[in-house]
Amino acid sequence: MVRLIRFEYRKHFVKPSILIALFVLSLISIVKIYGVYSENSLFARGMSAKESAQMKQLYWDFYKDFGGEITSAKIDRLMEIYRPLEAQTADHTASTAKDNPDTYTGNVYHDYNLFRRCFVEPMEHDYMYRSYAGQVASAARENMSFYQSVGNTYDYRKNAAIAESFTGRQIPYFDFTEMYQYYLHYDFSSFLAFLLCLYGLVGVFVSEKESEMDTLLMTTKHGGNKTIAAKLLSSALFVTGVCTWFWLLDFLTFSAIFGSFVGASAPLYAVKNFADTPLDLTLGQYALLSGIVKTAGMLVLGLGILLLSSLFRNALLPFTLSLAGAFGLIAWQGIYMGSEHIGVKIQNPFILMVNRELFRKTEFVNLFQFPVPGYLMAFIAAALWGAAFIMILFLTNKKNTVIRKGVRHDAI
Repeated sequence: MVRLIRFEYRKHFVKPSILIALFVLSLISIVKIYGVYSENSLFARGMSAKESAQMKQLYWDFYKDFGGEITSAKIDRLMEIYRPLEAQTADHTASTAKDNPDTYTGNVYHDYNLFRRCFVEPMEHDYMYRSYAGQVASAARENMSFYQSVGNTYDYRKNAAIAESFTGRQIPYFDFTEMYQYYLHYDFSSFLAFLLCLYGLVGVFVSEKESEMDTLLMTTKHGGNKTIAAKLLSSALFVTGVCTWFWLLDFLTFSAIFGSFVGASAPLYAVKNFADTPLDLTLGQYALLSGIVKTAGMLVLGLGILLLSSLFRNALLPFTLSLAGAFGLIAWQGIYMGSEHIGVKIQNPFILMVNRELFRKTEFVNLFQFPVPGYLMAFIAAALWGAAFIMILFLTNKKNTVIRKGVRHDAI
């Protein structure tokens, strides 16, 4: 079986065209990530290369003083620098000169933006998060008492889960998290990975039908179910490899372009958009989890592509249908992104590819009066989609026969 899997992998995926496509799509992703940095980074937006380098150097110089454990002394020192800048720029009448010797950057507005956006606002979020989480936990406990009094079992259990999740949360350390703010919201490579997987997978079954080899395979010892299983497993290896490449490329490129690998040990809720996450993970752990979940989502979509490939004798139709289906799932995802319709969102397997929608908010699905986390139900729904694709694929493919000595036997 291993030899058969190896053979199927080499036949369908070890091609110069796939390697060229991988190289080109990787370059596109790198350029796109650089565009995200140029348009959004605190160290690049609206700045020349010289100003950007200066801003980076200043940030890391001050990070030595303000990074790490958040203390009253650090906060006081930061405010001593920031409050005069805030006062000077409050009425927008300060000098716009770029060579002011009494400033760090040469311009008072650049100084103000540096400290406000790079230190004051993110440190304030970190410092105040303990209070915010405590308020969420307290409100959940109050709701527990109310729902218990009216006999509402489900909402009592849901609020108990929220209270348990948020109790004791805090962000005691200030870390550089700007890279993660954009990395966690970067989805473009998911589409690129899908395109490459579509290109590789669409011919897995069609290629043999186009050459009429499928009829011959029906008479071989390893035809039929064994061949289908080998194709599925080799395709899974291909999809996993492609996804792993893109997720690693994303992380390394973001870290390199933003100029730092620090921040991985900060809690996930240190990123503002994940303040209500149900996960108690670090940013580094979440990056790994997100990559695994995206790969699982691509495996499910890949099974759908393989099913379409097995139903037609020409590659164009399954390719077109797969691409149209992908755009349909993306539209579905876009319509319900950020909505409260958790039951609708989780049925879309593409949500695993844009999984921040599963993890940035604490949402539950009512399953027999038990609150099941939305992300867990999304995994179950995706697994059901995958199982259905596999079952239909085996049922719709011809059952091969082997003819030996005039006796017809079903091949195993």
